[in-house]
Amino acid sequence: MTLKELEHISLSALRNGSTAAFDLCFELYFTGLCTFANKLVQNPNVAQDIVQDLFVNLWIKRESLEIHTSLKSFLFQSVKNNCLDHIKHSQIEHAFAIRYINENAEEYENIYSDYTKKEILQSLNIAIEKLPKQCKAVFLMSRFDYKSYKEIAEVLGLSVKTVENHMGRALHIIRLELKEFL
Repeated sequence: MTLKELEHISLSALRNGSTAAFDLCFELYFTGLCTFANKLVQNPNVAQDIVQDLFVNLWIKRESLEIHTSLKSFLFQSVKNNCLDHIKHSQIEHAFAIRYINENAEEYENIYSDYTKKEILQSLNIAIEKLPKQCKAVFLMSRFDYKSYKEIAEVLGLSVKTVENHMGRALHIIRLELKEFL
């Protein structure tokens, strides 16, 4: 008996619901089909899923199978087509994901930026509150009231050099408090 005749008998038995014929087909071709599929999709788990799906569909559609070549050729061609479909679908998913990320990147960046600004301002306020009283007054007048060191010295009754020292101390303390953002 030739291989072609054996395949024809096995295919007939498979069409009639023979689990033995199905098991034989599975044992003969599963490993080779998985190896072939893995070469195409480059992922052994995906390859195995594709081959398993093929065998499930083979069993479900066994009564209406139209195979004009050998069973082996049919199975390998089916795996090839299913792998190509998988690759095409993966490329579409990837392209969609990239487009989605690009379209929404600015929104995410703004959300992150707003969050970071709030966090920095909160930390800055905490750092300012930790400053010694005189140091805090000098810093606030300089940075928020936009007064010169000379004007601050006149308002607080200090020398310009003392204002400079307070300002240096304030900046040092604030830098230490905000070091995670710098």
